[in-house]
Amino acid sequence: MAGPIEFYFDFSSAYSAIARLQIADIAQRHGRELRWQAISLGVIFRELRHAPPSPETAKGRYIWHDVERSAREAGMAWRWPDPFPFNSIPAARAFHWLQAQDPAHALPFLHAMFEGSFSEGRNLSTPDAVAGLTRELGIDGEAVLSGMAEPDIKSRLQAATSDAVIAGVFGAPTMIADGEMFWGADRLPYLDRWLQIGDEAPAGHGATSEESPR
Repeated sequence: MAGPIEFYFDFSSAYSAIARLQIADIAQRHGRELRWQAISLGVIFRELRHAPPSPETAKGRYIWHDVERSAREAGMAWRWPDPFPFNSIPAARAFHWLQAQDPAHALPFLHAMFEGSFSEGRNLSTPDAVAGLTRELGIDGEAVLSGMAEPDIKSRLQAATSDAVIAGVFGAPTMIADGEMFWGADRLPYLDRWLQIGDEAPAGHGATSEESPR
């Protein structure tokens, strides 16, 4: 039986906000289980001694522009949160708590968190703000607030992040299926095609002019 797709994301990752719009359809189309893995990209960056590019640099300006362009292409309204990047730990812990205690609300929370942050520009970086968002979804905000502080939930996030590092994850979003890794929202078409044909096709099979190197 074909294995699951692991979708590693960080709630403060702009490209994760865009990729999550398409990944479920890809998994369903190929009959794959989709595992949503909330991680702390900041921890991974510190371990790798890596930092996101500043918008004051040429690379940073390009990425900021490309994110907005990619969001338009995906049909997602876009508004940068302030601050950005923001502390995603409370949201990640809340997601892990919901996965464990109230799984029916986990995905609605995930999408509401990304929409609130990146479509509405809200500051959802604190435990109180995250709990407030859950209340808007009809979830017991006090329970979520308490759950975020539980040692087991903190350990779940730490373990998910450690597992991501072991799997070779260095950025978000990262998708892994059957040991094959795809990094970035722009690699979703490659993942889609790989799930269909695997390594059987010759190099360049099915590539469009937009996907060809320039």
